[in-house]
Amino acid sequence: MTPEELYSLGVEYRKNKRFGDAINVFRAAAAHPEATEDIKRRSLASVELIQEINGFVNTDLMNP
Repeated sequence: MTPEELYSLGVEYRKNKRFGDAINVFRAAAAHPEATEDIKRRSLASVELIQEINGFVNTDLMNP
């Protein structure tokens, strides 16, 4: 698969809340030897976004 196809697959996984699969595919897109700087940047930004979403804690809900 091309880096662009991998990135698109990662977007689909993210939309379907398959975050682990999305992270793996985004990392593969970024590490692909033919990846452009734009694909690398967007892929790694997507990984960071997913990690932020998964690590989010609402402290107000934890302290009634």
